[in-house]
Amino acid sequence: MSELGLRDRKRAQTRSRIADAARTLALEAGIEHTTVEQIAQQADISPRTFFNYFATKEDAVLGIGETDLTQERIDEQLRAVGDRPTVEAVVGLIFGVFGETFADAELRAARKEILHRFPQLMRRQMSHMGAVAETLTAAVRTILERDPAWGPDGATPAAASMLLGMCMTALRTLAGPETKRPSVAPAVLEREVVALVQSTAERLVAATTAGPVVSTARRAGTSS
Repeated sequence: MSELGLRDRKRAQTRSRIADAARTLALEAGIEHTTVEQIAQQADISPRTFFNYFATKEDAVLGIGETDLTQERIDEQLRAVGDRPTVEAVVGLIFGVFGETFADAELRAARKEILHRFPQLMRRQMSHMGAVAETLTAAVRTILERDPAWGPDGATPAAASMLLGMCMTALRTLAGPETKRPSVAPAVLEREVVALVQSTAERLVAATTAGPVVSTARRAGTSS
């Protein structure tokens, strides 16, 4: 593992520990009665270290870390998936950015409960996801530019956004909070997402090539 990869893993572990502590305290006592000092104490860090990972206690409760998507980290993830086919590369990028959180049923349930208990956090969550989507779309464009099927001319923001959307939808379909699916190995889930996106794309191509389907009854009526 590269030095950057090792550093990212250590940071991810610390960030996860802080977020777990914040969620636990918020669900027990409410956000208004939860302080940064309490979160830091439960996570076994200093309050100063807390602010290296999260801007506010609300961001910690949501698990939002603004430094997660630095260009350095995105570049590292793009290098990691550089030799994969396009769909596999995009899904690998998503898993590289979000880590193993989608595969963790307990974590998915906790995040769902947080938004249910504290709906005032929804706007912040949506704003964060918008920023993440913008960053990932730019990264997906880089992946598309490498593929001769798209190239620089075909790797438009719209194409990148559509492909990212397909992959994220497949991920939510297989492991979203509503699925109530038990935890699964991240590598297994990643393969399932790739397979679902590929099969969907193949069916779309087949449907487009075949043209509109005309029923037997309609053809018979036309011929008469």
